[in-house]
Amino acid sequence: MISTVEQNIKEKIFNQMGQLVVFNINQVSHTFARKANRELTKSGFSLQLEQLPILFVVNCSTEELLSQQDIANMLQRDKSGIQRSIRTLERDGYLRITPDSVDRRKNLIQLTPAGKAIINKVIETAKRMDEEVTSQLTTEEIASLLKVLSKISGVLES
Repeated sequence: MISTVEQNIKEKIFNQMGQLVVFNINQVSHTFARKANRELTKSGFSLQLEQLPILFVVNCSTEELLSQQDIANMLQRDKSGIQRSIRTLERDGYLRITPDSVDRRKNLIQLTPAGKAIINKVIETAKRMDEEVTSQLTTEEIASLLKVLSKISGVLES
């Protein structure tokens, strides 16, 4: 249960920041990530939400193996954070790290059979979470939300 002091602080923050889009998106993102991590754990996965984009990028790279730097660039995240996640995913058996035969400074990343298997299971968990949220919205609200999020993303990336 939330204490009176905590409730007062939350109200003050909301009164100061509640009308700012950046604050609201951050709050929803943080809440969504916490729930997603709980759901992943409850479903028996040793994964965190922030690791999933790495698995998806590696899975979609069917042409050639990607380096850690390639993955960091695609996800627009710093290489050290990507490296930590990759090491964890390797430890958990989802990825394999191999030195590049041409450039020994580079590590190439590939999915293991366990990594390939986990992707479909994670997608099913994500779909259940998505349904839980979107079931509270109308079809028009969902379309509008996706359109607005896409527009905001476009503005921020330009």
